[in-house]
Order: sequence, then structure tokens, then C-alpha cells
Amino acid sequence: MQNRLVFLVLSLLVGAFGPGCGDDAPATDSGTPPGDSSTDGGTDNGVAYDDIFSEPCLDTSGACRSSFEMRSACVCTIEPDPDPIFVTNRVGCSQLPEEAAMPRTPEDDDCDPTAADAAPNLTCMMPGSFNTRGEAQMVTIFGVVDVFGNGADADSILVEVYEEGPDGVLGPLLGSATATIDSACSETEDLIDNDLVVGTRKLGFYSIENIPTETPLIVKTSGAPDFWRDLYSYNVQLLNDTVETGAAGDGCADMPAGPRHAYDASTLSRSDYNSIPLTAGLPSGITPGNGAVAGEIHDCTDTRLEFAQVGVFPAAETLVYFNDNPSNPLPVVSRGEGTSLLGLFAALDVPPGTAQVAAIGAVDGQTVSLGWYTVQVFPNSITALTLRGLRPQQIAE
Repeated sequence: MQNRLVFLVLSLLVGAFGPGCGDDAPATDSGTPPGDSSTDGGTDNGVAYDDIFSEPCLDTSGACRSSFEMRSACVCTIEPDPDPIFVTNRVGCSQLPEEAAMPRTPEDDDCDPTAADAAPNLTCMMPGSFNTRGEAQMVTIFGVVDVFGNGADADSILVEVYEEGPDGVLGPLLGSATATIDSACSETEDLIDNDLVVGTRKLGFYSIENIPTETPLIVKTSGAPDFWRDLYSYNVQLLNDTVETGAAGDGCADMPAGPRHAYDASTLSRSDYNSIPLTAGLPSGITPGNGAVAGEIHDCTDTRLEFAQVGVFPAAETLVYFNDNPSNPLPVVSRGEGTSLLGLFAALDVPPGTAQVAAIGAVDGQTVSLGWYTVQVFPNSITALTLRGLRPQQIAE
């Protein structure tokens, strides 16, 4: 483990780093020792469940720089630690610290309510149980705008929904609305420090009509540039199974009638955009004109995963994981074993343009793919991505 951490730190210094139940199937890749990157997304790369990957590689070298890395879905990622204590697992709600008597729930924390340290559900990565796309229907998307980390009230935040184009480019603008805290459907959240409520923050409400379900979407948020950074959320799909129908009910006069689909957008303050890189070991911050890719690793049931390793290409100046505190997530530069209980990662100072993201983990004695996605990095902005296994559009026909 010590050697892995040393390699990780050196890699950061030189910029090497570039959103059904069943048993896991046996590995489909075999015959090549871990660390051999001669093949990718197919036979004998040492990673299971990535053999259907068929996208062009941005990294055309075909090899990783070190035996500490494995190449999966075109991206080199630190090899998972074989120590059993670092096996990739689902995060249980009971594992997350309760603060100010706030219980952790699957709805708010993407955690497993029944068990801790359970094996990931990877059925959507396996032939015969891939997700299939349902028939698109038009719905009203609605929700509040969450603030990651620190920041003021999420008021007057513009929410735009785009169809995702090839290689993650912005497709047609499907609709937009401005979130406001004056809405009857806005929410108020507690701000917690050292297990004490030290204040509150209001989260503005928005709704946008005529958004298709079962369609890859990009949700962009933007606000006053002195206070907020633009944020582009990828791998957003409104599933037919979670569409709400009928009357909205009492308690929220602005709630749209059905069919409707809930989606809480996200934003990041300008101050956190500047301060997080400093905490992560970038004293000069993110280079002007570059951006960041940040997000979470989930399994096929949208549950957070601990001890997942993430890679990004083109290389980020720094790739970091975070602590276990949901109320105050902070980067931990020395963390080399992958994602924490929050499933969070951040690739900081990434060149603008197309980027490929992949994650791998150790499950049942084998290295497995946890998914991949192609996104766009925008200048002076954040690209947010949560991997949730494979989506229907990622399955080669």
C-alpha cells in the first residue's frame, strides 16, 4: 500500500492522472497479468465487464506508464489494492455519520438501507442483463438547486436542459428556467459544523416542461459570475419507472401536474472552485481556461461505492478523493485507496474539450469495470459526472 501511495503522490506532482439483483458473473477478460495495458476494452486487459467498450480512444498510445496502472475503456487508472480491506463495496446508510440527529437515507444519500459493505450490484454491466431504453415520453422536470459545499442561497440560478450530443457535446437546448427561493416549493437546508446546526440555506425551485425521458441529457446551471461557476451535469436520464403522474397534492403550489420527474440540479460557488484545488495541493489553483471533472461512482442501483479507482484522460494536474463527511466533503490528498464513503472524486485542472472517464474496482477477487463515460470539459467550469454502470446508449448494437 505504501508503494501505491508513493506512486500516487509522484503521479500528482507530474500530472500523470489524466450521474435487477443478481450475482456477479465471472471475469470475461483473462490471461494477462494486471498492469499489462496492451489491450483495452476487449480481450486480456485484466479487467472484467469492459469488453463491450467500442468507442474511439482519445489516448492512442495504447499503454499505461506504469505497472501500478490498468487500462480500461481507454483510460489508465491506478490498479485497485488487492488487500481485502479495500474491496469495492456498497456504502450502507448506517456507515455515514449522522449529524444534528439527521438520519441518512437512500433518497438523500444514495446509500444501502439494508447492509453495509455489501458487494456492488453490477448486473447492468453484464451481457444478458444490460439496461434497455424505454420509449421516450415528455414530462416536466422539477426540483431544487443543491449547493455543493459552501455557498449562499441558491437563488436566481439558471437551469438549462440540453440533449447530449456525440462525445458529450451540447445538443439542442430543450428548455430552461430560473430557480427561485421565492417559490412555495423551495427548500431550506441546515448548515452543520461539528454536529451543530450553525445556519440555514435556501434552495431555489425550478420546473421545465417538455423534457424527454429515457434520453441522455446535460443539465447546466449558472448564476451571477461573481458568486457561482457554471456546472454541467452529465449522465442524466429521466427514467420512465420514476415518472410521477396525477395531481401534485397539497403543500407546494408551484409543483407541476403529471407527468413529471424530480431532479435536483447542482451548483458550485466561485469560492469553492478556487479553494478546493488549494486544499487538493494545487497552490496556483486551476489554470485559467481549464476546468474540472468531479462526481461520484455508483453501482447499477445508484448506490455509492467505496474504494473505486477513477481515471480521466486527458490527464488532470491532480486527481483526488474526499473524506467521509457528507456535511463537509473535503479532498484528502494522501488517500490512495480510491473513493471514500461519499464515492466522490475530483480531477482538477483538465484541458477543455473531450474527456474520457472510467472507474474500476476489486470485487470477488477480480478487477472489474464500474463504468465509463465521455464528457466535455468547459473553460473555467465544472463537469459533474456520476457513473451508474452502463446506460442503454453505451451498449454496442
